[in-house]
Amino acid sequence: MEMGVKDLIIVGAGPAGLTASIYASRYKIEHQVIGLLPGGAMTEAYKICNFPSEVSISGWELAQKIENNARQLGGEIVAGEVLKISGHYPNFQVDLADGHKLASKTILLASGAKRRHLGLPNEDKFLGKGLAYCATCDGPFFKDKIVGVVGGGNCAATAVIFLSTIAAQVLWFYLGSEPNAVEPGWLEEINKQGNIKLMARSEIKALLGDNHLSGVTIKRENKTENINLEGLFVEIGSDPNSSLLKQLGGTVNEGGYIVVDGGQATTIPGIWAAGDVTTSSNGLRQIITACSEGAIAADSIFKFLQRQV
Repeated sequence: MEMGVKDLIIVGAGPAGLTASIYASRYKIEHQVIGLLPGGAMTEAYKICNFPSEVSISGWELAQKIENNARQLGGEIVAGEVLKISGHYPNFQVDLADGHKLASKTILLASGAKRRHLGLPNEDKFLGKGLAYCATCDGPFFKDKIVGVVGGGNCAATAVIFLSTIAAQVLWFYLGSEPNAVEPGWLEEINKQGNIKLMARSEIKALLGDNHLSGVTIKRENKTENINLEGLFVEIGSDPNSSLLKQLGGTVNEGGYIVVDGGQATTIPGIWAAGDVTTSSNGLRQIITACSEGAIAADSIFKFLQRQV
């Protein structure tokens, strides 16, 4: 890892961070991208059908394409986790989990969001033993088995579709009478599958089993029942990874999302934010909006650095 003061450190290697790197390279901004996994949460998507250049592509494949583009342009992508940011423009210090300390004039937070958990007893115990948070990662282990998906949004819907191609049966648990904010196209595809069972108005109350998940207790229309399952996939949304900005006293909204202006600047001079962690893009947290915010942020940072010369 090359030391010295960079013009920019990008925290997060998802679509926002990688796109920002692409633009930063073209603007000749000396920078590093720090992230645990190139592509971030995008890599978990089974199928992406709304990215402009692709009719259909897996999240992993799209992530590789964007990463390769960033690297080809000279972007330095470092595997690591940022624990703390301190200082102020033009002297920020970035502390990594492995003990390295980096220095940069500016910061771009593209740290994304983390998956929500059910908050039930035994959740940690059953993780990897029937309980999972990534259908594309763990779905193949459940071939010809009965599995469940909990959640009512698009992520849950795509997980249901993917798992229906592997499992014998997929039970879809959601709280409302209908899935919440799911694109009609996904619902049409779900209705075509004969091994998907919709479990409306269902709340998961307990996880059952000894050493491995064997079922769930649900509350449905004021009745409690146990349902046998060999796997459960949790798709109930996410929370923004905004703690690094909070430590510095930056402004977040009531949901914890980083407040940014039209140029993706935060309330801390010298720090910008992009992607799922922000209040930008009218709350439409998609790969393409993350890419857009990353590009806007890089452009804003370039103009900012030019003014300081």
